[in-house]
Amino acid sequence: MVDTDKNLNNSIMQLLDDYQKTIFLKTLLYACKIDGKVDDKEVQYIKKMASKYKVNDVKKIFEPTTEKELLSELTCLNERRWALELLKELFSLAHEDDDLGEEEITFIEHVGDALKIEEEKIAQISTWVIDYIIWREQGKIIFEERK
Repeated sequence: MVDTDKNLNNSIMQLLDDYQKTIFLKTLLYACKIDGKVDDKEVQYIKKMASKYKVNDVKKIFEPTTEKELLSELTCLNERRWALELLKELFSLAHEDDDLGEEEITFIEHVGDALKIEEEKIAQISTWVIDYIIWREQGKIIFEERK
C-alpha cells in the first residue's frame, strides 16, 4: 500500500473539525470498498489516520452508508483546499492496486461534482498523482532502494 500518510497534508487535517475528519476518512474508506473488497491494510490505514487526527468516534467512519448519503455529507468540506486534498487522496488510493477501475473513476468524479470542483482540476490532480507515483518509483530504482 502506498503510504498515503506521507502525502496527507497534516496542516489541512488539523484545520478540520471532528465531523469533517470523520467524513474525509469515511470517503476514503468508501473508495476502498468500491472494488468489492477491503484489504486489512486499508482498514488499518483508516484507523491509524483516525487515531493520529484524534477522531472522537471512529465507529462513525465505519458505519454503512450509500454513495448518495456520503456525497451529501461532503458539503461539510466547504473549503476548496480541503476538497482538493480529498481528491488527491482518493486518486492515490485508487492507484494503490495498480488497477484504476471505471467504478473508482466514476466515484471520484461524483465526489468532485459534490465538492464543486471543475473536471479540468480533477484531471490535473489525477495526472499529478500518477506523475508523483512514477517519480517515487524512479527514485527507488535510481537510489537502489529495495521494496
